[in-house]
Amino acid sequence: MNLRKITFHCFIILFFTCSCNTLYNSKTIDIEIVQPSKVNISNEFKNVAIQYNNVNVSPNNYFNTYLQFGEQKAETENTDSIASHIYFNTFIEELKQHRFFDTVIILSERNYTTIAITDTLSIANQLKTDSAAVNKLSNNQINVLNGSYFIKNYTAPVLPKTDTLFIHPEFGLYTSNQLAAIGDSSKADLLISLDFFASSDYSTYQEQIGLSEEQVINWYQWSFYSLKPYEYLLVTSKTDSVAWMGHAFSKAKAGTVIPPRKDAVFNAAELSAEKFASTLVPHWVKVQRMYYASGHIELKQTDELVKAGQWLEAAEIWKRNTRNKNKLIAAKSMFNMGLACEMEGELKAALDWVIKSYYLLESKYEIHADNCKNYIQILGVRMNDIKRLDEQFGWSQN
Repeated sequence: MNLRKITFHCFIILFFTCSCNTLYNSKTIDIEIVQPSKVNISNEFKNVAIQYNNVNVSPNNYFNTYLQFGEQKAETENTDSIASHIYFNTFIEELKQHRFFDTVIILSERNYTTIAITDTLSIANQLKTDSAAVNKLSNNQINVLNGSYFIKNYTAPVLPKTDTLFIHPEFGLYTSNQLAAIGDSSKADLLISLDFFASSDYSTYQEQIGLSEEQVINWYQWSFYSLKPYEYLLVTSKTDSVAWMGHAFSKAKAGTVIPPRKDAVFNAAELSAEKFASTLVPHWVKVQRMYYASGHIELKQTDELVKAGQWLEAAEIWKRNTRNKNKLIAAKSMFNMGLACEMEGELKAALDWVIKSYYLLESKYEIHADNCKNYIQILGVRMNDIKRLDEQFGWSQN
């Protein structure tokens, strides 16, 4: 599905799996909604070029050992370099599946096996003596400063390098000429560069409780460049932690209840890539919503209507009962009207109904009051998300 083509009313998918909660005879349903991207990228970028630019491709002293049930072992296969390619390829596939960009171009990777990164920038030293100097830095310089800090602090090659790349004061690992060449050859308007990837891992066994654990931590950095005009838009550095746990009766069996080390490292790379790709573009997420069920003869009919996705028909019944003389039934019907309105894309109306439901009973029923407060907060977040989606899809400009 091309996210650029869908309309607001397609932003919810209903799953017909319900779970019951005896408290107030409430039920929950699973739905999918579209969330805005967490990274602020202009909707003007339609064609993206992506490059594997990992400076940590060769063995690194910081990541060249791992702990296996208390024993430190040396890395012999440069596993995180293999993981970096799995991470990169998974990221590309995930980004393509979202279909937010018109085209995704994969550039040839840059090989840093023999290249050392050298920072000749004097910005950091200036900031040590003059903290106000940061106010004079351009956006490009701030990104270079932040990006180079991460690379310098997490890169320590095991073997000496024979070549040197000097960090550019405006564009980091690239020069303006290189960015121009990429723009001309790819016809892309945005470049996304994987500057750094590394992983560390360890396995433990807690004998007291018989718990075995394998944990992988991924460290990665991406840079974003506008190719028209040339500008260092953003650098983002992150860490992700993925863990597997299982119960074993002895340390000798601890390794049998968690995945083999390499499998864990490679799988963690895939999970991190999927997670990061989803932060770049609007994406579908599964969430839960609750609504009130009732033993009331007429209201019982709404259960089947909800399962069938017939929200307008269910809303007719709930709306009639918002005037029920039984305040408990009326309050529940008002709350359910909020959900019906959300499902139809009417978030302001949904908020109004839930607020009415709250004030009808106020704090007489604490659990209902909490349900209303939680839903009011959820709807407030969704309304803000819709505004951000308007900006990210460029609808507000149409």
